[in-house]
Amino acid sequence: MATTTTNPKIIGNQSLTQFDVLIVGSGAGASATANVLTAAGKKVLMLEAGVNGYRNLDNSDWSKVSTNFSNDELKLLFRNYIMPHQEIEPRTYRQNESAGDRTYTGEVNSMPKTVGGAAVHADVKTPRFAPNDFKLGTLLGPIADANFADWPWTYDDLEPFYSYVEKAIGVQGLDGSDPFAGPRSSTYPMPPGVPMYAGQLISDGAKKLGYHPFPYPTAVTSRPYKGRPACNDCGFCGQYGCPIHAKCTPAVTLLRDALLTGNLQLQSETRAVKILTNASGTSVTGIQVIGPDGKLQTFTADRYVLGMSPIEDARLCFLSSTAGIGNSSGMVGRNLTFHFQTLAAGIWNQRVHGHRGRTVTHGISDFRGTPGDPNHPMGGVVEFGAPDNVIGEALDYFNQIGLIGDRLKASMRQSPLRDHLMVITMHAEDAPQVTNRVDLDPAVRDLDGLPVPRITYSNHKFELDARAFYGPKMVEILQMAGTQWAFVAPADPISISRHVFGTLRAGTDSTTSVCDATGKFHDLDNLYGTGSSLFPTSSGYNPYLTITTVGTHVGATMVSPDSPLSALPAA
Repeated sequence: MATTTTNPKIIGNQSLTQFDVLIVGSGAGASATANVLTAAGKKVLMLEAGVNGYRNLDNSDWSKVSTNFSNDELKLLFRNYIMPHQEIEPRTYRQNESAGDRTYTGEVNSMPKTVGGAAVHADVKTPRFAPNDFKLGTLLGPIADANFADWPWTYDDLEPFYSYVEKAIGVQGLDGSDPFAGPRSSTYPMPPGVPMYAGQLISDGAKKLGYHPFPYPTAVTSRPYKGRPACNDCGFCGQYGCPIHAKCTPAVTLLRDALLTGNLQLQSETRAVKILTNASGTSVTGIQVIGPDGKLQTFTADRYVLGMSPIEDARLCFLSSTAGIGNSSGMVGRNLTFHFQTLAAGIWNQRVHGHRGRTVTHGISDFRGTPGDPNHPMGGVVEFGAPDNVIGEALDYFNQIGLIGDRLKASMRQSPLRDHLMVITMHAEDAPQVTNRVDLDPAVRDLDGLPVPRITYSNHKFELDARAFYGPKMVEILQMAGTQWAFVAPADPISISRHVFGTLRAGTDSTTSVCDATGKFHDLDNLYGTGSSLFPTSSGYNPYLTITTVGTHVGATMVSPDSPLSALPAA
């Protein structure tokens, strides 16, 4: 479908005026849900608060599709092209309620705001969650001050949806290379791309210790796929939008597919600020927004889906009602989890060129652990990653020791850290806690005068113990790989993982969860959640694939409750 754009902030079918479904957000979960709904003929309105970094995304001719994204470190990392400006859209933070209203105001694990959502800036690694990850409530049993729960779906329930998504978006990987992965009903649609030199070095070190490194599954093209070119390994993957559409992010995959059906209208720079309900609070009647012109407007549909992010989804529920929309359980905003990241850094004498390639090409699952086994505690997947870019190196390292002028230029050319440094990262399971939550700050407001989200969050002994157990083993891997120096970096006091889960927990019990197994709010007959807001637990794997898979399942169930697999469009 090719469209004639009359309003650049609206893409898709601009003639639509009545909608079956309204989706707030355009990221991985939201786009996956829209993909299924529009393929089934449902008329969908999608509202995105961020900018549209693409041109002609709704044109069926790939040669007409272009983007504002580029290998521009200043624009993406320092000038907030898609990240919220903390001066006007801050968040607040405290470790616990006894700390007062807040102890910090600023950046608290914020997500990009843009058409396509946070995955636009990610390096889109796509391991599946393991079978045990969906039943940790049962497998771990009661843990003091933690709130683990089983998912309302098993791995077997979601496996066909995993297979569908891998093919629909395009994932590279090597079947059978990770001995800890769950069973597969299909092969990866693309083989692994070019391995990073540093990734191979660390893999060799891991093998010497008996671990099982594998080519990291990634939603990046290793060969031409569905009209998009193969990745050219430019090195600007993580934290950048892809200028050639080789990253299989929502905007250029499932969202674009939805636009091309003619059944989707997407309005960018349109910020949802209130959910309107009937007098009894059992049915949504509209979504109030602030449009690009700064004026309030209300949109309506038959059904509504929240798909912004776990923090913003919960915030909108509280902006809409003091008690929180759909909050009879008291669980809206609670059970917020991140990934507790442990970083180990290694420095080589020789250049290892960690900035060349797809950010991550190898990893191990050996540290994911076994429920209830103290000799193999529940940690997470370990990815063999990369260092800062050029400007980041200058600011983070050289600026701190006062290098300027010719000395700074000479150091940048030698690149003693960026070209000699590698970081391996463990994304550890984060124990859900009822006390870790999102609510509204009582005093701090954003640019529109609305209360900002307040994050109350502290780590549990569960993930702290995993860090203490696996941190030295990560250093040992780097030493075996030939590093001259290796160390575990201090933990960030506030997570910057960009992996955010929970707040609209899905479950079968309406007294302990917010949404049911279809994604629908227990308390409302036409409001749904999607993506990682529904996750009962965080797992220990990168979440993009599972966010998209859950979003696909929600959309398919909305179309065909009794037979969701039959609702999937061609991949």
